[in-house]
Amino acid sequence: MKEKKFEWRTAISKVEPNKIIIRGYLLDEIIGKKSFGEVVYLLWKGDFPTKEEGKMMNALLVSGCDHSLAAPSADATRFVASSGVPLQASVASGILALGKYHGGSIEGCARIIQEGVNESKKQNITLTQIAEEIVKRHHQQKKRILGYGHPYHKSDPRTIKLLKLAKDLKIYGKHCELAIEIEKAFKNMLNKKIILNVDGAIASIMSDMGFPYKYGKGFYIVARAAGLVAHSIEQQEREKPFKAVPLDQIIYDGPSEKNL
Repeated sequence: MKEKKFEWRTAISKVEPNKIIIRGYLLDEIIGKKSFGEVVYLLWKGDFPTKEEGKMMNALLVSGCDHSLAAPSADATRFVASSGVPLQASVASGILALGKYHGGSIEGCARIIQEGVNESKKQNITLTQIAEEIVKRHHQQKKRILGYGHPYHKSDPRTIKLLKLAKDLKIYGKHCELAIEIEKAFKNMLNKKIILNVDGAIASIMSDMGFPYKYGKGFYIVARAAGLVAHSIEQQEREKPFKAVPLDQIIYDGPSEKNL
């Protein structure tokens, strides 16, 4: 009996001697003709974006490139970089720090918005009604709606710029509309100003571009990796090795000292 050969399958790319193909296109022909954002779009969706979609894609990636040391991922990268590890190890630690409360909001928000738009069509009700249902449900369950609120920004400049660009490029659609309706529902129902942050803006725009919500983290990973590389190298070149929390900032609240 002939042994079955194990095979790996991919529709993304192909490598032959002296030839590299990405989604059917020769990579050497892409180089110098297409932007990085357009190629990310190609990898994720299978073909190149329109001119407008390509411009929007670049803007989405630029908007998430860095947020200084206010981000846990940057802190993680710098702590690990200070121990003397290779660049990829420190950057990887920053990527691993992306979670539910930092970096995961795009995916979570995109899922809420995409399900909301679908439910609006299914029930034949307005986006305003769906937004109110979403806010009411999350409030009753005492859950945050991912993609809203910010500890530093009362008005996120990235959100304003991205939504304006989405309108200018004719990409702004039902998902962006629902995102704004949710922001309004916070004010109307709870009397609270809770802003749509950059994660929510990316979530709504990527949804209007046809990306499944699971790509949300992908936008953050690809965008923020550039900033993490800069933080890692700056830490190693400018700062002292072994970055650690000062002893006078560590509060011990365990048992009192005991005799053995």
